[in-house]
Amino acid sequence: MPSDDETGIGKPSVVFLVLLGTALGFAESFLPRPIPFMKPGFANTAGVIAAVTLGTGGAFRVNLTRAVAVAIATGSIATPAFGISLAGAAAASLAMGPAGGLVPGALSATGLSVAGSAANMAAQLTLASVLFPGLPVASFVPPAAAWSLLSGVLVGIASTGLMRSGLLTGNGSGLVRKPSRG
Repeated sequence: MPSDDETGIGKPSVVFLVLLGTALGFAESFLPRPIPFMKPGFANTAGVIAAVTLGTGGAFRVNLTRAVAVAIATGSIATPAFGISLAGAAAASLAMGPAGGLVPGALSATGLSVAGSAANMAAQLTLASVLFPGLPVASFVPPAAAWSLLSGVLVGIASTGLMRSGLLTGNGSGLVRKPSRG
């Protein structure tokens, strides 16, 4: 994982990122969706930032806790949608966590986000096909792949903007650790 000096950003706390992701996920739950799995995915911004700044463990903690918190807030905790969401969050963490150390050198945060988005979508479609055996999953793959690319790019751009903005460091709230110099 790159040092704070290499990335130019501090390490936001897991709590801060979970709150950010939960707020974004809850807000997204009110947006209309043409197809159930097609939502912007801005809640995943917290996971991308966690993968870059906190590594695999941080990405898992942020993504899984955020998925549970959003499910509780939206009342979907005891539904198949929650299981599908949790599977996607875990898959995204597995894809992004180890690769987070490659940002900003060999990989951009947007590239990392696209990888996480694709893993998320693949896990969600796989679990949906198990939970709902008659579901024509093969017909969902082309639009799902296109959507995961688009949403991955949008989330990556948003994540990069947040990391560069300085909003994640030095706000004095105690939720964000300032970079250490030594």
